[in-house]
Amino acid sequence: MKVEMLMPQMGESIAEATIAKWRKKPGEAVQKDEVILEISTDKVDSEIPSPAAGTLAEVLFNEGDVVPVKTKIAVIDTVGGAAAAAPSANGATTNGAAKAAVAPAAKPAPAAPQAAAPAAPAEEGGRFFSPLVKGLAEKHGVSLAELESVPGTGQGGRLTKEDFLKYVESKSSAPAPAPTATKPAAPAARPAAQEALSGDWGADGTRIVMMDGMRQAIADHMVRSKHTSPHVYSIQEVDVTNIANWRAKHKAPFEKSEGFSLSFTPFFLEATTRALEAFPYVNASVEGKKIILKKHVNLGCAVALGNTGLIVPVIKRAEEKNLVGLARSLNDLAQRARNKKLVPDDVAGGTFTVTNPGVFGTIIGTPIINQPQVAILCLGAIKKRPVVIDDMIAIRQICYLTLSYDHRIVDGSLGGQFLAFIRDYLENWDMKRSL
Repeated sequence: MKVEMLMPQMGESIAEATIAKWRKKPGEAVQKDEVILEISTDKVDSEIPSPAAGTLAEVLFNEGDVVPVKTKIAVIDTVGGAAAAAPSANGATTNGAAKAAVAPAAKPAPAAPQAAAPAAPAEEGGRFFSPLVKGLAEKHGVSLAELESVPGTGQGGRLTKEDFLKYVESKSSAPAPAPTATKPAAPAARPAAQEALSGDWGADGTRIVMMDGMRQAIADHMVRSKHTSPHVYSIQEVDVTNIANWRAKHKAPFEKSEGFSLSFTPFFLEATTRALEAFPYVNASVEGKKIILKKHVNLGCAVALGNTGLIVPVIKRAEEKNLVGLARSLNDLAQRARNKKLVPDDVAGGTFTVTNPGVFGTIIGTPIINQPQVAILCLGAIKKRPVVIDDMIAIRQICYLTLSYDHRIVDGSLGGQFLAFIRDYLENWDMKRSL
């Protein structure tokens, strides 16, 4: 039986991925869930496992090829694999014989050597660089030999976009050579943060910068969401003083036991999860005239990736986790997102999304719904503010929550009740609660 492998979609905004490395060659035996290849996007580097046990009968793209998501990239022959993995009389496997039998018919496509992708591994050291990194290197005048010396933090030491931009920035901040009487020192390159301001300007004082693939995908996704869902916004003020005091009391023991700091976000995730259980129509999607209610709360958590965009990994079955469990899941996903270690399942199946621009000081935001979901919650910055309590002025920790929702199925009444539930859950936090 032939089993097709498709290029996975590593997030809603990802439209394509680069084949970084084939771990298996045509004719080789593979086991189910054994890694066959590595792929790379602007957001995620990932190892892709085999969907079945058998023989890798055919690969349809070369290393360095940029392939649209959901495109067939390889074929697994499950019949041939069974024979290839069978032990011989002396205990060794018959992989070699199987390879010899299959290899002639399993040439990579395209088979002609001249069709190899131009972004194949670098010649000097055999190191792979993605088309994005190569394009940046060319733009900044960094040679391939110099690129080989730049350390990478990606999978297997691969050089990521962030690694390259940090390298360029470090070069620009290095002391310039002292000027001489005959030849002044060349000006240092601008930091990566000012990259958009570099280059030639037109007579009208403008310069065109093309979107990269990730930014185009995000743009398409956001425009589609606005065309699909009539957006409505409701804002709720929440007093999180009790949360802040409880967190301050338990922060040190939590960090000692878990190995990372307890942020405010898990408190909001817990309150949101309970609210979604109480109001299932917010934990839903729309297909034509059908409302699809979801049994489980799969909580998407937006993670910013510097200036390159964002990704939304998903905490699966959040309703089964307590505060510590949610904190663990959030920390794990956020770390792997920033280090490009997410796998396809980490960004699939979300039923509701929480975004937290408050960490950057944003007070109120009105985010766009992450399709096909019907709502998204925005967390504003927590600030000390004077408020009136029992006709007296008090200083309290205040946060503004914004709910963006699809008016096709969520009305102002439901949106308001949903936010009020979260507000009450947080403001009435049990100060005697243990970790």
